Amino acid sequence: MTPGKETDMGMDYFIARASELRSFLESRLAEASAEFAFLDPWGGDVPRRLSAFVRGGKMIRGGLVFLGQEAAGAERSDEAVIVGAAMELLQSGFLIHDDIMDRDRLRRGMSSIFWQYRGEAHARGLADAYHYGESMGICAGDAAFFLAFTLLSSPGLPPALAAYCGREIYAVSLAQMLDVDYGSFPEIPAERDIETLYRWKTGRYSFSLPLAAGAM
Repeated sequence: MTPGKETDMGMDYFIARASELRSFLESRLAEASAEFAFLDPWGGDVPRRLSAFVRGGKMIRGGLVFLGQEAAGAERSDEAVIVGAAMELLQSGFLIHDDIMDRDRLRRGMSSIFWQYRGEAHARGLADAYHYGESMGICAGDAAFFLAFTLLSSPGLPPALAAYCGREIYAVSLAQMLDVDYGSFPEIPAERDIETLYRWKTGRYSFSLPLAAGAM
């Protein structure tokens, strides 16, 4: 095998899985838009923004679901697409909320979700457009989480899967609180505390969670 070929094959694998995930997510978010159109305008607004937001991601976590399924000896299935899409929606919810906490105005080559809402409120003449943007962004991030767990509760998936994912995501929330706390006060945390933070905030839900979910 020529040098670099292994890397090309790995990238091709994730690129192909990302294409499947984007297609599924666009379809599922379009369904959500139609289902909740009676809650005008947000029933259509939130799925539209989430669809544009997830398209900009690399879909690595979703791709690892496929890899976990195959590593467990199973052939790639439609269930892996559903679970992989859920992983990407969870990631999107975390990023939307993270941008609010960090006051980041850009994400994935576009305005962050809360900053989009802030800009629109400012254009409408709202005095406290920033607070409006934060509030709407929190709601949009929550919506991504709930859509993810709706997918994880789909018929045909192991009943224990949603509970396992819920436990891991709960730990991410607590680790994020560690991150906020460490960044807010002058004391420097111990090395082991920093390792704990990144193991639970990033490491487990970025790698072990999607791999294990795929294997399940």
